[in-house]
Amino acid sequence: MKHTFLIALLTLIVRLVVAGVFAFAALPKIKDPVAFAASIHDYQFIDGALVSWTAVILPWLELTIAVGILIPTIRRASAACIGLLLIAFISLHASAWQRGLDISCGCFGTATQPTTDYPLLILRNLALLVAAAWVLWRDCTVKSRTSTIAH
Repeated sequence: MKHTFLIALLTLIVRLVVAGVFAFAALPKIKDPVAFAASIHDYQFIDGALVSWTAVILPWLELTIAVGILIPTIRRASAACIGLLLIAFISLHASAWQRGLDISCGCFGTATQPTTDYPLLILRNLALLVAAAWVLWRDCTVKSRTSTIAH
């Protein structure tokens, strides 16, 4: 029983941390989409109107899934979306690193100094990806166990 409680507590903490990180990342970008669009443009991955649309939509998506990972009925979908976003972010950072771009990541809004600490960015996103996978796995395991008991 104690083991189950500790796992449940750990899972709650992981959900809160992931939700907090994504909400904390979204809010400055929502406040200043023009600056975030400049960060997106610096990656040299997309251009034109797609940069502007991404700068407006992505932070709201991040905020929505941050809240969603705390809501039981949409937790799995939110954790999966977070995982997909993190895979995209890891790919973008790896690409920028490989191309030698000296840019601000734009992860938590704008920064005054460009950063090239790509290994740290990738490691942070890998840790968040593991956390999102943990939430998804635990939610699937708990749902599976309760539906087996109910039948």
